[in-house]
Amino acid sequence: MTLSFKKCVLMLPVLAVVSGCNLLDTSDVEGTRGRGARAFDPYSSSASGAISLSLLWYKGCAMLPTGEPVTKGDLNLPDYGATCYNLNNGYPSERNPFEPVEPFARMIVTPGELYFLREFSAMDVALARFEDPNDRRTPAAWMRMESLFKDLDWSGLSSGRDAWKRLQPQTFMRETFYENAAWMLATDDTFLLEVLDADGNVRTGITYSRRDFLAESAVTGRTRASFAVTGLQRPLFPGDPTPRRAEGYDALEFATAVKVSLANSTNPFKSFTMPDLRGEGVIRLTWSQLPLKPFLFPVTFQPSSERLATCYELGPDGLATDVPTPCGFGLKQQVQVARPANGNFFNAGETVDFVVSLQDGDGHGLHPRDSMPSYFDYLGEGSNGLAYFNEQMLLTWRDSSASESGFKVVGPLQNLKVVNGDYVPKDYFAYPAASEPQFYVPPDIMAVAGGMAVRPTTRYAVPLPPDAKPGTYAILLKGHRNYEGERLNRLDPFFFQVGQAAPTSYPGRIGNCQVCHNGVGSLSNVHHGVSVDHVETCKVCHHDDVVGHVSDFIHRLHISSPKYAQNKGDCTLCHLTRESTLRPSMNACVGCHPGTHGTEYFDLQFQELNSPPNAFGNCANACHVTTAPAEHVLPAR
Repeated sequence: MTLSFKKCVLMLPVLAVVSGCNLLDTSDVEGTRGRGARAFDPYSSSASGAISLSLLWYKGCAMLPTGEPVTKGDLNLPDYGATCYNLNNGYPSERNPFEPVEPFARMIVTPGELYFLREFSAMDVALARFEDPNDRRTPAAWMRMESLFKDLDWSGLSSGRDAWKRLQPQTFMRETFYENAAWMLATDDTFLLEVLDADGNVRTGITYSRRDFLAESAVTGRTRASFAVTGLQRPLFPGDPTPRRAEGYDALEFATAVKVSLANSTNPFKSFTMPDLRGEGVIRLTWSQLPLKPFLFPVTFQPSSERLATCYELGPDGLATDVPTPCGFGLKQQVQVARPANGNFFNAGETVDFVVSLQDGDGHGLHPRDSMPSYFDYLGEGSNGLAYFNEQMLLTWRDSSASESGFKVVGPLQNLKVVNGDYVPKDYFAYPAASEPQFYVPPDIMAVAGGMAVRPTTRYAVPLPPDAKPGTYAILLKGHRNYEGERLNRLDPFFFQVGQAAPTSYPGRIGNCQVCHNGVGSLSNVHHGVSVDHVETCKVCHHDDVVGHVSDFIHRLHISSPKYAQNKGDCTLCHLTRESTLRPSMNACVGCHPGTHGTEYFDLQFQELNSPPNAFGNCANACHVTTAPAEHVLPAR
C-alpha cells in the first residue's frame, strides 16, 4: 500500500457511507427499506425484534450454509445419519467418490432470542449414478421410488423444460426439469417447527404454512426436480442423441436432484422464543406432506453472554480498531472512498481507492481494519459469518444465495443499459467487465500463493478508463453472512462522482417493483437484497448466459408465478419507457413464450455472444419491424 493512499485514508470519510442516501432522489421509495416495521429489519441485529432462521438439510443431515455437515453430538437420534456428506469434498467422479464423512460442524442458536423461520431447504441428490443423457425416465423413477422424497405425492409428474446453460465458451450443462407433481402444486400444506431439549421434550413449537413464504413453488427455481448433465458440447441438431464431451472434462457429470425450498418469510411476526436451554437440542420440522419423516436439525444452545470477542469495535473513522468485542446478528456494509485529487470528483484516468468495512447490525467490525478472514476461517465457522465464493454450494446445492461476496464498480448511472450479445458492457464502465463481481476470495484461490490461508485485503484500487464518461458512479457491495442460524444476503450501492460534481441518476427505463414487492416481500429482503430504488443495477451482472440474462429470468419468473396477478401482456407495469420494450430477442421472449418458432432458430441459442446472429439478436430489426405484437400493451410513444 502506497504512502499516498494511506494519507488519503486519513481524510475519510469523504462521501456518505450509508446506502440508499438521497443522492439519486428517487420518487418510488420503500420507506423503511421495504421490510415493514423496523423491528423486523433482518439486517439490524439487536434492533431486529426477531432473528431470521435458515434450516438447510442435505441427504439426511443438517448442513451449515458453508456446506459443512452438522454433528448430532451426544444426542440419541436414530433417524439422523452417523455419517453425512460434506459438499466441500468436491464433485463426485471415479477419482473422488464423494463418500460420506463423520459430521463435525455445530449449529449455534441463542436461547431467549426471538426467531422466525425465513428459509427451509432440503435436498436429495443422486450424483454420478444415471449416466445415459438420453434417458429421462430412470431419473424420474429414482425420484418417485428411491429418493428421500419418495413418499411425496408424485402423481401428475411430467417432463418439462429442457434448458441448456452455458458454463463457458463451447461448454454447456443441460438440465431437464420435471413438473406438475401433486406435491409441487399444493398450496395448503404446513410446516410444524418444534424445538426439543436433549431428552426429546418439546419446549416450544409453531406452525408455518406454505403461504408464509414468498418463494414457495417450483417456478422460482429454488424448489426443483431435475436431471442435469454437465460438460457437454452443443447438440448438432434438435433431438441430437449423441452426447459430446466438452474440452477440459475427463467425463460428463450427472446429477439427479429433488430439492424442496421455501424462503423469504412473508410474516416475520410469526415468531417464537428459542427456549432458555444450554448444551444440545434439536429443531424438528415436520412437513404435512411427509408427516412420518420429520427433518432434524441438531443445535447447540449458547447464550449471547458466552460469545467470544471475535468482532472489533469501530474507530471514529468508521473502520475497525484492534479492540475485540462479541459479535451480534445482522449485516451492514460500508465503503470509504479516498478523497479525489481535486477535492470534489475523480477525473477520467484516475484511480479510485476505497476501503470496504463489513459489520454486524450493531456496528461491530466482522474483520480487522486491513484484512478479512481466510477461506479456511470461512469453512471452519471462524469468519464471524462472512461467506465467500463457494463453488460446491453453486454446483451441488444449486444455490447462488450462499456465496459470491464481493464488489463491482460501474458508471455513470445514466448510461446503465441492458447488455445484449456480448460478454462485456459497451455503454458504461464496469470493473470487472465480466458478469461476475470481484470476489473477495477468487474461485481460483488454490492457485494463489498461500491458498486458502490467505487473508483478503479490505483495500482496493480501481483505475478509471481515460475516456470515462462524467456522472455518478457506484461501488456495488454484494454481501453474504451466515451467523448462528441466520443467513442474510444484501447488495448496497455507494456513490462517487467522475468528471463533474453534479449527480446523475439511473435511466429510469424500468421500475414499479414496489407495487408488488413491498413490506417484508420487498426486493431488499429477497435473494440478493437490493432495494427497488437501485433495481437498475441488476443488469450490470446479469447480462450473459453464464449468470443468467435479466430479460430471460425476470420474465420467466414473473410470468410463471401465480403470485403475479397482473395482466401478463401489459408491459407498462415494469417498463417505464417505450424504448425499453422495443428490443425483443429469443432470449427476452422465451421466458414468456417457450417454444416460439419451434426449432426454426435452434442454432441461435448455442451461438457465442460475440458471434452474431445469436439468441440475443434484435428480432425487431430482423422480422418484427412494423408493429408490436398485438397482445402486448406498451408504454406510449
